Amino acid sequence: MSGLRNLFYRLWLVWAVFFVVVQTAFWSTVSIILFLFDSTGKLTHACGARPWARVLLWGTRVKVRIEGVENIAALSGSAILIVNHQSLFDVLALLGYLPMDFKFVVKQELMKVPLWGFAMRRAGYMPIARGNTAAAQELFEESAARIRQGSSVLFFAEGTRSPDGRLGRFKGGGFKLACASGSPVLPVLVQGSREILPKKSVYIRPGVITLRVLSSVECASAENDSWKLMESVRQKMLVALGQDEDSAET
Repeated sequence: MSGLRNLFYRLWLVWAVFFVVVQTAFWSTVSIILFLFDSTGKLTHACGARPWARVLLWGTRVKVRIEGVENIAALSGSAILIVNHQSLFDVLALLGYLPMDFKFVVKQELMKVPLWGFAMRRAGYMPIARGNTAAAQELFEESAARIRQGSSVLFFAEGTRSPDGRLGRFKGGGFKLACASGSPVLPVLVQGSREILPKKSVYIRPGVITLRVLSSVECASAENDSWKLMESVRQKMLVALGQDEDSAET
């Protein structure tokens, strides 16, 4: 019986991958068309990215629950979303079900990719350059200005997917932007996605992803110090995850 179940799973997996490819091609085309008329990226987010994500989640039999929506409603303007990262499905869950418009931060090199680079620029995604060069500082100041103008931006704080579900070390860029722009940090926890598609795996498992939106944290509460803000937010997320510092660092 287990052999038959395994066969059915493999057939379903082939169908799921085909479904993802076809739907991604279709919704990418829709998004590119919308970009021609959408200078802010909001229309494309609502009518391109969000339905794409929801369709893929439906097709792979993944449900999403969200908690703490009141913490989004409490925001008076833009925010820096700081999110833990466990799986490629994190992106789908966030795009599909986080009830706010936001932009991703992407590496500057990705903006040079034909077509996709154009799409990301039109969507309002914010490029980040590494190092302390003049170009990197210019991009940082440009991003801070756009956030002050009302664009919320999402950072995966660890910079990569966690291999074991533990909260890893944070990168400081998002917290520096929060203090530079005067926007609060909104911590968001993604739970359950690692069981659906772990890092370095190609085997999708149906399941449930939970998005937990925590209360926002102002830079002023950390003495306007981005490193203190980072530590404060990280501790808040560790407590919410039920993890301690030692286990999170292993």
